[in-house]
Amino acid sequence: TQRQPALLQAEAAALAPHHKGETDVYAIGIAGWATLDVFVKEVDGGLTAIGRVLPIKDRMIRLINHPATAAYVPLATLRNFQDAVHDIGKVLGKDNDVLVLFMTSHGDRKGVALQLPTQVIDLTPQDVAAAFKREGIKNRVVIVSACFSGIFVPPLQDANTIVLTAADATHTSFGCAPERDWTYFGDAFFRQSLQPGADFQDSFHHAQILIDRKSTRLNSSHITI
Repeated sequence: TQRQPALLQAEAAALAPHHKGETDVYAIGIAGWATLDVFVKEVDGGLTAIGRVLPIKDRMIRLINHPATAAYVPLATLRNFQDAVHDIGKVLGKDNDVLVLFMTSHGDRKGVALQLPTQVIDLTPQDVAAAFKREGIKNRVVIVSACFSGIFVPPLQDANTIVLTAADATHTSFGCAPERDWTYFGDAFFRQSLQPGADFQDSFHHAQILIDRKSTRLNSSHITI
């Protein structure tokens, strides 16, 4: 934990600057649950998929809670999230640039879970909205792969924001078993739908169809998911 400020400062220092007169895209990826590596694999896979459709190379910050990365990647804490948004806010062009926030973890009816050595806290929709407002970041894409992630839609969605979630506000999502590379949502959205030339909303609608089909197959086979 003593190295955390230096790790985040190093990621922030490596951010490419805004190009005046152009639309640049910055990204924050969060893997919140420390004892399941599926979330680490999904945040890396998701950022890679986003990088195939948007120019986020040298413009991303990862925050990961996992023992294998703790020595060299900043942890996903509330403070680090707020600082990461602040760091990107300093270089991002407020009028034209876009921030993509991708969060993957367990979730509850309060927010996305951040599992730390001594506690589990929620990163809430209100925390995210407040950080964006504080930094004046108005053009946003927020992608949440977690149970009950629909709670992020009302506080964040507006004319300049797209919010895509793995579940609505009252249901769980599936596929976070430790042997998996993706959750069901991550596989359907990032691996199978978000391809070069596709936009986020069309890819999301395609992913919804794939997940509905998978759920129907599993239910008809009497398999518990």
